[in-house]
Amino acid sequence: MIAPQDYQGGPCFTPPKASSHKTRGIPAERDPKIAFDEVTRGAMAAMDGSVLLDEFCPALLLDHLFGEQRGFICGFSGLRPAVGDKRLNETRTSYFSYPHELHRALEWFRQEQISRREAYFCGHLLTGRRRVKENAAPLSALYVDGDGAKVSPALLAPTATVQSSPGREHFYWGLTKPVAPEFGELLNRRLALAMGADKSGWDLTQLLRPPGTRNFKYAEAPMIRLLELREGRYDPSELDRLLPPLPREKVQRPRRSHRPEDLGLEPDLSRLSRRMQDLIRHGNRGGYESRSDADFAGCLAMFGAGYAEADVWAVMTNPVNGISEKYFEKESDGERYLALTIGKARVRTAVSGRRWGKVYASRKGVVYVG
Repeated sequence: MIAPQDYQGGPCFTPPKASSHKTRGIPAERDPKIAFDEVTRGAMAAMDGSVLLDEFCPALLLDHLFGEQRGFICGFSGLRPAVGDKRLNETRTSYFSYPHELHRALEWFRQEQISRREAYFCGHLLTGRRRVKENAAPLSALYVDGDGAKVSPALLAPTATVQSSPGREHFYWGLTKPVAPEFGELLNRRLALAMGADKSGWDLTQLLRPPGTRNFKYAEAPMIRLLELREGRYDPSELDRLLPPLPREKVQRPRRSHRPEDLGLEPDLSRLSRRMQDLIRHGNRGGYESRSDADFAGCLAMFGAGYAEADVWAVMTNPVNGISEKYFEKESDGERYLALTIGKARVRTAVSGRRWGKVYASRKGVVYVG
């Protein structure tokens, strides 16, 4: 648990600096910070009936989350077949350059709501017009979908709180500086663990609800409300020090894979990211420290995307694929090498408890899967 004195007025929390009170990407005549400068951020919930405030809340929140970064806002929407139904039909995705097209993103959210479509946004900016983890931009704010869990007084107070439905909130923690996507996701997960929050509401590419729209999962279609917005921010290094660590996952001992007698045809690789398809087709071209790391990443990505073990063998032993280079170079030891590599990748995917579609790497090889 984190004692309040660890963050209230301490080195972990940085109070707001004087600002020009200008929201990036919004014309001055419609700027929410200018129009509502006299409104105390923490008192927003008390102004629950203000239509104008609801209109401006998405701009205030996105400005708080993305700050001075550059990238793409991802908007996602869908039609709910019936009240209470978890499915969304006729989904669509739109991308908007931030901060220059922030006003277009806000109008898109408004129009989706008018059409009674559930509207969401990606919790972080993207570097490209595709909502995949490899396109995640650095995180200037952390986020957790509480799904009914609350932030206790013993935990770090969020800098923004959005009510997604009665009794349920999304929580955000602004950072003093952007952090790498993988590190930000890890901090998100540790925050969620400390709260007992939604086990899937912290990862990269997470979709969250913008305030000022409505939740059509319920018959009364409640408004998504921005309950609190504080301009102070947390030092990510201090958060890393203060948050409880993740529990250790039980690691299974890798069992060697066995090459199927009949490999069959190579599967369609369209379920993999373009980056991973290029790795398979052309082999390691400097993205990984070694070919062993690259081979492991390819196997891991295939298992994460749901391919069968025989499919992985077919890809890794196809001489047309550049990733098969080390397998053929080892000659008689090639099958033993792949048996261990594929076996380790299969176990890693099983231990994760979910399907991982992307593999991240650094100069030291594969360091994170997500």
